[in-house]
Amino acid sequence: MEGKTGRTRIEKIVYGGMGLAWFEDMTLFLPYASAGDTVEFTVTKKKKNCLFGEITEIIEPSPSRHEAQCPVFGRCGGCHFLHLDYEEETRVKKDTFLSTLKRIGKIDTEIASYTPCPERFGYRNHAFFTVGADGAAGFSKRESSEIVPFPAQGCLLLPPEMREAISALPPGSLIPGSKVRVRLDSFGTVHFWGVEGMISPPDILMKAGDLSFPVYPEAFFQINRYLNDSLMKLAVSLPTETADRFLDLYCGVGFFTLPMARRAINAVGIEVQRQAHKNAVAAARLNKIVNVKYIREMAERGFSRVGKTDLVLTDPPRSGIPAAVMKSIIKLRPRAIIMISCDAPTFARDAARLVEAEYTPSRIHLIDMFPGTYHVESVALFRRD
Repeated sequence: MEGKTGRTRIEKIVYGGMGLAWFEDMTLFLPYASAGDTVEFTVTKKKKNCLFGEITEIIEPSPSRHEAQCPVFGRCGGCHFLHLDYEEETRVKKDTFLSTLKRIGKIDTEIASYTPCPERFGYRNHAFFTVGADGAAGFSKRESSEIVPFPAQGCLLLPPEMREAISALPPGSLIPGSKVRVRLDSFGTVHFWGVEGMISPPDILMKAGDLSFPVYPEAFFQINRYLNDSLMKLAVSLPTETADRFLDLYCGVGFFTLPMARRAINAVGIEVQRQAHKNAVAAARLNKIVNVKYIREMAERGFSRVGKTDLVLTDPPRSGIPAAVMKSIIKLRPRAIIMISCDAPTFARDAARLVEAEYTPSRIHLIDMFPGTYHVESVALFRRD
């Protein structure tokens, strides 16, 4: 079947950014497609009863298709939707989230609100790129280790300051085969880690809302400089009453712990990464928030040091909440749980577990922290029946 060619019409876009079509009674997935496209394609692989391929020619484009502003779009694996206008990208993200929630989680609901990003480009405050064998910086090709060099204009998802700083790196400062981290702090200064001959700070200062956070280079901090404040404000607005005890799992540097501590009698954050835990403790001192305690431990083990809890917030890695952690959350019997996720399938799986434990999804909000990609942040409140 590999190498076979054909013509088909794209029915819709599914989670993962793939166009869904049909060919010889089998489901066909094609990247960089738009619903309504008529395309010619080549099959690249077969998995069970599904085919995967590449578009070789667009015979009749969808009305929502337009020319991508990035010259390496379709080769670089960083973006998935730059061939769609932003209105269509928004529609696709809503539809794919809800259909994924229904298919995996068996939850049929509506989106309480959708927050678009005010700017489609220049939003990332953090990137991790690779240096190719020829010394050129770039991101990996989709489903490949091949490096696609940044175009002359740089990656459009990065702010102008970061693009200019990358292009201004001295010749020979990028070591072939190495990975380089670049971050933009809250003062507009660009910092690099992994560049030959460049001294890098041990951490940087980031801000969200009226709070300041020291952030270690490898520690996680929300990446959308336009929507970080909105994300924080949204999460804090969900609880309708003051919690006696608030628990923040996978708390990182305390991005949600600190603002939520202002609405709780006591707050606890659990984080396993040493430097992120250190940053969180420093941030509490810096912001003069005294009713918060941080535990450096794996989430699975941290529950032994947590007592009765009214409100739990989780912002886990993309893999979602492990079964053992979910079991411990449910055992605490909090009145409410706020679940934050950038991965619809794992969110749907975890939401189904909460529903099974007699929690009801009260409100589910989406916020577009990742324009140009198929990812969207979900922020959901679950209440115990």
